[in-house]
Amino acid sequence: MSSLPPNRLQAILTLGRISNLPTIWTNCIAAWLLNRMGREIPVFELPPAGKSLPSLAWSEWGWILLGASLLYVAGTTLNDAFDEEFDREHNPERPIPSGALKGWETWAIGIVQMLTGAAILLIQSGVNWLFLVMLCGTILAYNAVHKKWGGSVFLMGGCRLFLWWTVATAGMGFDHSLSPLVVVWSVGLLVYIAGITFVARGEATGSLPALPWPYLLLFAPAFLGLFFCLYGTRFLALPLAAILAIGIFHGLRTAKGGGPGIGRGVAFWLALITVGDALAVALVSPAWGWALLFAFPLCLMIQKKYAAT
Repeated sequence: MSSLPPNRLQAILTLGRISNLPTIWTNCIAAWLLNRMGREIPVFELPPAGKSLPSLAWSEWGWILLGASLLYVAGTTLNDAFDEEFDREHNPERPIPSGALKGWETWAIGIVQMLTGAAILLIQSGVNWLFLVMLCGTILAYNAVHKKWGGSVFLMGGCRLFLWWTVATAGMGFDHSLSPLVVVWSVGLLVYIAGITFVARGEATGSLPALPWPYLLLFAPAFLGLFFCLYGTRFLALPLAAILAIGIFHGLRTAKGGGPGIGRGVAFWLALITVGDALAVALVSPAWGWALLFAFPLCLMIQKKYAAT
């Protein structure tokens, strides 16, 4: 069986923005754990310290991470498919205008990835089908309108929110309800992603938003984590909230330099999603939360080979 030529394989991996995949994996772990640990607990409350963690077979985790990863790379691949005409004019180095892949091939790859990822999550992981449909629909909606509607930044955030909701319900034999902790934290992630996306729009022009509110959105998960650490007396997670806030500020300083600095800042913020997930997990299990920090340098390492945006 012949393998893909290196340039075509490179193009497929570039389309998939694979340097961001660790953020998908930590999203999955955080969403599932917070949903299992946060059942029957009032909003803004945390489970008792020392509560035993739920378990899920490694094979089941494999299906969850594979399905979620395929949906992510499907979304980024279809982003280039939708943007073919724009990229031919403004981004000739992208895989389609550069000739590495044809437009119809990109559409076919993205659709197959989405259908396969959705089937895996539904059949092998038993996720809530409605949340899964909402996730796929939001991915397609964002790709269709993001060049035409400023409010699409919240659709991008909605992709992560519905990923959390979908994976939170994974596991055969579990009911499909969402804990208040998952809902609150996923909304904070939506706000964060919206802020990143708003700033990222200036990457092509080298200019930053004139209004300050997109930068404030970036600090949503750090403030949310700080609140839970102090109100819930989870002081072992407090350094993670500080690391996240400092990282966001570092990305802001980088982006403020304009030009290529915007892209570097955006890429750094994307990698910081893993730190936000580590903080969320540390609220219910400090050991697992700190362990998830490995994903942050992993993102930065892969970004050296494959661009995050």
